[in-house]
Amino acid sequence: MKTMLHAVKGMAVLFALVLAFGTICAPIQAKSKGYVFKYKKVSVSMHGKAKKIIKKAGKPSATKVKKSCAYKGKDRTYKYKDFILYTYSHTDDGEEFVNGITFLTSNVSTPQGIKIGSTLDDVIKKYGKAKDKFGVYTYKKGKTKLQIEVTDDVVSNIRYIPTKA
Repeated sequence: MKTMLHAVKGMAVLFALVLAFGTICAPIQAKSKGYVFKYKKVSVSMHGKAKKIIKKAGKPSATKVKKSCAYKGKDRTYKYKDFILYTYSHTDDGEEFVNGITFLTSNVSTPQGIKIGSTLDDVIKKYGKAKDKFGVYTYKKGKTKLQIEVTDDVVSNIRYIPTKA
């Protein structure tokens, strides 16, 4: 019995040391800014700079520019074959920041592999359960809401929406 007690105490001490050492030596990670969209090796975060994704996506099939209702700058919409990119700027000619992304085809997916045509079961396996409001499942992380619209248990739309978080 004494030997067993010593073994249990020894394991507890070893476990405590592993936890402490792991905590001390673990790298400090930056707090996530939310869900990220990846396209042609470019990662895009809501409120992040839009320059790289605009360059990598190429010439849009349509562009709309209007005066921003939130800033002194412009709101822009870039329509590409597979997605729509929404941006804003603080001044008329200022740097653009990402203000949303909407998927148009199944050629693009979330980093977790969810795309238009995925099943509701796939979504739940990758993101967990979320409240269903009229077929729209909303997941919030950092400065992003990921809205996945489901029709007849199949993903029909995906949107990245910024939050103030």
